[in-house]
Amino acid sequence: MGQHYDDVACEYEVTRLEQHSAVEREMTERYLERFVPSGSTVADVGVGHYDELLARRRCRLHLVDVSARLLETALGRLESCGLSGHVLDAQVASATDLAHLSDASWDAVLLLGPLCHLLTLAERQRAVREARRVLRGDGLLAASGCNRIVGVGGGYYLEPERCIEPLEDYRQFVADGIVEPDLAPTIGHAHFTGAAEFRALFEGVFEEAMFVGIESFTGSRQKIFSEISPDAQQAWLDLVEATAATAEGIGLSEHFLFIGRPQSDW
Repeated sequence: MGQHYDDVACEYEVTRLEQHSAVEREMTERYLERFVPSGSTVADVGVGHYDELLARRRCRLHLVDVSARLLETALGRLESCGLSGHVLDAQVASATDLAHLSDASWDAVLLLGPLCHLLTLAERQRAVREARRVLRGDGLLAASGCNRIVGVGGGYYLEPERCIEPLEDYRQFVADGIVEPDLAPTIGHAHFTGAAEFRALFEGVFEEAMFVGIESFTGSRQKIFSEISPDAQQAWLDLVEATAATAEGIGLSEHFLFIGRPQSDW
C-alpha cells in the first residue's frame, strides 16, 4: 500500500481534504479538539492533515505511515509552518506492527486511515490491538472507516453507466467491501465497512466514547461547503454534529469515526 501512495496517489491524498472533503476535515478537527487535550503525546498512525492542528495545540507527535512520500510531505508541511519542533519522531511502518513504540506510552493514537487499507479482519484487529498496547490506560483512540454503501453510491454518482460491465465487481464489493485499484485508483487496495462491523472491531479492546458518521447528511456533496459563507459553514457544521450520531446520519456519511478508551481487562 505504501508503494501505491508513493507512486500513484500521493498528490490526491495530500490535497483530498481541502479540495474534496472539507466537511470531513472540519468535523474531524472539531472532534480532535474536543477529545485530545492540549499538550498530549500523540501517535498519528497514517499521517494526514491533522498534525498541524495538534502541533498548534502543543501536542508532541510521533508520525507513522507506510508511505515514505506521505511521511516526508507531512514533515515538510510542519516545517513550513514552523511546527517541526513538535515532532518527536517519524517512522515508515504499518499500523499492524508498531514495535518501535513502547507499551503504554502515548496519550492518544490516531488511526484515521490505516483501517481502510487493511484488507483482512485479522490485520484490522492487529492494528486495533497495537493501538491499545501503546496507549496509556486513560488514553484515547480515534479511528475512522469508510462506509461501504456510500462507496457504492460514489460509483452511481460519478459513472452511472459504468456499473453495467463490472456489475459482478460491484456485487462482490457490497458483499465484502474490498476495493481493487482498477475500480478506485486514488484509494488503491482498500476495505469499506458497515457501521455495525466497524464498531464490532473495537469490542473487548476499547470502551466506546463516541461513534458518529463524520459527514452526516453532507455525504458525497461536500464540495458545496467551500462555496458558502463562513457563518453558513459553521451553522451547517453544527447541524452535521447534531445529526452525526443518529442512524440516519451515520448511514449517509462517507466515513465513520470511533472514539474510545482502553479497556483495562482486554
